[in-house]
Amino acid sequence: MEAESMEQAAPKWLNPQRLIDLLIEQRDLYKRLRSLSERQRGMISSDTPEHLLNILRERQALITALAAINEKLSPFRQGWDGLYAQLPDTARQQVSDLLDEINGLLGAILAADQEDSALLGARRQTVGEALRSVNDTRAANAAYARNAGAGRTTPAGGQGA
Repeated sequence: MEAESMEQAAPKWLNPQRLIDLLIEQRDLYKRLRSLSERQRGMISSDTPEHLLNILRERQALITALAAINEKLSPFRQGWDGLYAQLPDTARQQVSDLLDEINGLLGAILAADQEDSALLGARRQTVGEALRSVNDTRAANAAYARNAGAGRTTPAGGQGA
């Protein structure tokens, strides 16, 4: 009976069960994205850029899927206040719980991404300093070689014994 009242509460194309199904799908994608985010941190920490690129490709595929779901959720957002008010209590609670979980996942993903960005920035700075040190060492070696060569004398007349 409740499923019938849910269908009658909104136009068929705004079926509340469809909303719940889309939110479940969205939540599951965010869970996968969070898992990839955790793997990403491991790859950054272990300095394995080839694996990091694979994770970034997987993340992009999930983001594309999330964008498609977001597009499907658009009609629900447009009439959100009315739709939410018409939901039966159990459906409203389920939608609310899903939205809370999705927001929590998104917050965790964003925080991890900010931390990863800072970690990558620090790593880039360290590599830059190491490269500058190598360049300074090369310049010093070149200067030493020039100075060592300048002190050599050649035999007069350029003829050997």
